[in-house]
Amino acid sequence: MAELNESGVSAIKPVNVIATALHEVVLPSLVRPPVGPNDPPTEELVLWGLLNYAYSAIAHVRTVLDGLVALGDVGNQPTILIVGRHLFEWTMHASYMIQNFEEHRESSDLKGAWELFLTTDTGNRWIKRHGTKYWSPPVGVCDDVPGSLRVSHLVKAYKIHQVKTHGKDSVEDEYGYLSEHAHANGACFLSYREINGMELCFVESPVSHDFPGVIHACVVEWLLSIYHLLGLAREDNVRLAVAVILKSLVK
Repeated sequence: MAELNESGVSAIKPVNVIATALHEVVLPSLVRPPVGPNDPPTEELVLWGLLNYAYSAIAHVRTVLDGLVALGDVGNQPTILIVGRHLFEWTMHASYMIQNFEEHRESSDLKGAWELFLTTDTGNRWIKRHGTKYWSPPVGVCDDVPGSLRVSHLVKAYKIHQVKTHGKDSVEDEYGYLSEHAHANGACFLSYREINGMELCFVESPVSHDFPGVIHACVVEWLLSIYHLLGLAREDNVRLAVAVILKSLVK
């Protein structure tokens, strides 16, 4: 988990630590408050939605981290970058949730806070555009499904977060780097080529068991955001477990 760097100091690998520790976190069942679908949302319902999001994010990200660690074990850097982009988007997503929920809370806008949860939890642009090609839902069902959040909105939120916490942002640099290797373009080819004079040779991609620093950083930021969201949801048990993981990173 931790190894010595060139100076002999123990160098912890946050992704590996977090991936292992998150499996020790028990996610309890959630009981939905008895609020009808057409009733005005209550504070209890809104906090249930926020907690639902936080628990679901933990369940998903820890599974993705397992895959990322497995890729690191075999040194598959091209796929590590693709998975890293996905994790970066969830880090931006958590920042978006915090900022928008806090705005609704400050203005006592329970309806807006509940709609924020519904958008992030049920938003599906594919269903809205293509769903009726594959099944026949009741009239209006696809129209009622919110569209998924645009990546541009997530980028904006994460930039605000970085400026607030670090005094500057590097979101477009970092996300752009991961995206360049996740899209189908020439950047993907570079590691398979060697140029010897006029000869172009094709080689196996170099094996590397290290994760780019941006992936370690965004996973830590994601966990910090989950800790924040659990606090906003007034949850103590899972939040305490997350705090233990965070403390293990800075000991």
